[in-house]
Amino acid sequence: MYDRQTESLWLQIKREAVTGPLTGTRLKKLPSTITTWKKWRKRYPDTEVLSPDTGYIRDYENDPYANYYKSKTGLFSFLKPGPGASEKALVVGLEIKGETSAYLLDQVRVVGDIYDTVGGRNISISFDAETDTVAVRGVNGVTYDHMITYWMVWKGIYPETKLFEPDSKQ
Repeated sequence: MYDRQTESLWLQIKREAVTGPLTGTRLKKLPSTITTWKKWRKRYPDTEVLSPDTGYIRDYENDPYANYYKSKTGLFSFLKPGPGASEKALVVGLEIKGETSAYLLDQVRVVGDIYDTVGGRNISISFDAETDTVAVRGVNGVTYDHMITYWMVWKGIYPETKLFEPDSKQ
């Protein structure tokens, strides 16, 4: 992400500027989810959607990235994920006190609650199927920031990350 106004380059995964006059400045995390339109509308029935009548010639009925999403490899395949998952597997990435861990989103969805220790903190990762949201909490209810992204991206930024294996720690 590039900020033309300040000529700063932002590393989204770390939520900070890495070059330019804002180097080291952190971004505020905004909540997000990966969900279906049906579930979104159920939870937020008053949501308004922009009209496809934008004045530009573009087919908004077709996703221009559909083939990319279906592909098992990244756009350039220069970020290699390491063992345990395909490049584009979605993971829940977590960093606590300098230690990182990643959890396959598909596993989190199926297993329910996953328990682990990261950065010396005992955590649980849970998935709410009704809202398609992931929560990461400590034993005393403290919530921890996390990010859902491709494994190749997380591993590219945090190469020391191990992919969680539920059989070994559950």
